[in-house]
Amino acid sequence: MNLSPEAPFDRSRQTYRRARALPLSISRILPTILAAGGEPSGSTSPKPQPMALALLATFLLTASQLSPAFANEPAAGTPREVPAGSESLLEGSLADSWEGSLDDWTLEDGVLTGTTDGSVKVNRFITSKTAPIEDFELEVDVWVSARGNSGIQYRSEVREDLGPNVMVGYQCDVVAATPKYNGMLYEERGRRILCHTAEKVVTDADGQGWVVESTEPPKFAPETWHRYKVRVVGNHHQHWIDGQKTAEHFDLDPNGRSLSGRIGVQVHVGPPMEIRYRNFFVKRLTPTTSPNDSVEIPGDAEKIVPQGGWKNAGKRDANHKLEKAELPGTRNVHRAGPIWLAGQPTAEALAAAKKAGVKRVITLRSERELDFDDEALVKNAGLEFHAVRFGGHQQLTDEKIHAVCQLLQAADPDNQALLHCASANRVGAIWIAYRVLDGRQTLKNAIKEGKQVGLLDPDLQKAAVEYVQQRKR
Repeated sequence: MNLSPEAPFDRSRQTYRRARALPLSISRILPTILAAGGEPSGSTSPKPQPMALALLATFLLTASQLSPAFANEPAAGTPREVPAGSESLLEGSLADSWEGSLDDWTLEDGVLTGTTDGSVKVNRFITSKTAPIEDFELEVDVWVSARGNSGIQYRSEVREDLGPNVMVGYQCDVVAATPKYNGMLYEERGRRILCHTAEKVVTDADGQGWVVESTEPPKFAPETWHRYKVRVVGNHHQHWIDGQKTAEHFDLDPNGRSLSGRIGVQVHVGPPMEIRYRNFFVKRLTPTTSPNDSVEIPGDAEKIVPQGGWKNAGKRDANHKLEKAELPGTRNVHRAGPIWLAGQPTAEALAAAKKAGVKRVITLRSERELDFDDEALVKNAGLEFHAVRFGGHQQLTDEKIHAVCQLLQAADPDNQALLHCASANRVGAIWIAYRVLDGRQTLKNAIKEGKQVGLLDPDLQKAAVEYVQQRKR
């Protein structure tokens, strides 16, 4: 089995542990290696023996694999020249190079510094103005306070619909106080922990993670400079700290992975903290590599229990981007992941929705406004039928909003849902509640989306907002 197109995968846990535990320099260990397998006691021969040469070759090979591009470079935190073929992300002023929550950061003398006073309620991000990246190598020197928590976002997306400057996507964690997190692969606002530190993980096509190698996570002291490196080719992710590999991951999940995106950094909720970044370089690798989806998972691989339990395996948070969609003969059609929103669908539209993956239809229309059997229409299309009926804001009770939101919560890629009324006016009101309470959006953004969906009635909007405010207290 070969898990890496760039380097051979070591199947031996014992060998893997030895390789990861090589903090000694060559100068310190070389005499020991050359003495191995020597002449019998009393010999004066200074010549290294075949066994010694073999050990030396093995050591040199291992060291080269564990410490790519770190040899003969200035110590972490020391100013460096931009490596050939790379671009610096810390040129000019802060506003020249970055955008987002700039009030949390300064850029002085080539050092990007983020600080918090402990009052931060949500993670905050700044995003590099450099163009989105696909395959790349990234290097950056990092200093973090003892209780600090940050992360390097990559192949990420800025999602203003989730809140100001929110980033969604892959992250190399920076958490000095917690070795199993420091240097791991996390997905912000997504599938969360994909690969703990000191693990090699394959996430299969269904979003289930499998640990194929693991050892004790290395420790790196806080409040001192360390060099982080990230290399991503296709769907193969690798992280290092000070030349020690901290994470390796193959993302075979076509619905979860990202193959392109932005770079950013984070200040995290929690106690007061300080984070510094210096020598922030990215090298684009071309041509880009197609995802390797033929990676085999060993029979003895450990199945990962996802954060939140098995029910969340392979699932993102309910924060899918709202986009316009089409269904034949149907008004105001939108889609957010597994949820479709629309006015009254035609029989042709229901057939198209089923083909797209919809399994259940939820109507908000009252019986008095119908001159046809809507339940029969849906069931004849081979779909589940659910009705939570109300006519106007006077009939929109908390119980009805809750019932619809519960039906939407059950939607996933294999069980998509279509929510509709006559014009999507009522749908827009329900969407406000769902988007805030289940999608973790701001109320402002949720109202904006509700109107985008089709909400026109201010009284319906008021009812939805009151419902949200009651449940957020």
